[in-house]
Amino acid sequence: MDPIVLPLQQIDPYGFQQTLGVGGRAAGAFLGTLIVGALVLAFADSYLERLIDVVREEPLPSFLWGIGTLVVLACVTFLLVITIVGILVAIPLLLVAFAVYYVGNVIVYVYLGGRAADGLGWETTRWGHLLVGALGAGIVAAVPAVGGLASFVISAIGVGAIVHTWYRSRES
Repeated sequence: MDPIVLPLQQIDPYGFQQTLGVGGRAAGAFLGTLIVGALVLAFADSYLERLIDVVREEPLPSFLWGIGTLVVLACVTFLLVITIVGILVAIPLLLVAFAVYYVGNVIVYVYLGGRAADGLGWETTRWGHLLVGALGAGIVAAVPAVGGLASFVISAIGVGAIVHTWYRSRES
């Protein structure tokens, strides 16, 4: 066997996810959404309300902004990392990107949790919407193939809502 190919065949890019299993992924998504959502609701409730309105009124532009943001982020990060010195800039950039990613997820899951609660006839506050949304995040994470695609779309909409709102506020 080729000595260069053998180590590459032994790398399992999904090893961490396989270690967690379906239940671990679902629990992680549920708890992550619940914790980040609780922080956002506690400290930035009015900001969350504005972004939920953006998700409700402009889901397609938010999705497109999210896709564009993720593509630009990947390209910029790649260019920074290959310059070696740019790694010092890439690390904080990625930390901010992860924060935006998780807050974006929470925004969409709170919105979807509110829609689900309304559809079931439950009258709840945003905290109830967060709980229902976190359950939805756990269910989406448990679905093997389609769950990943749904999670990507949800993330793109959330990131796009944040970036689009930020961009519009910078224009005016």
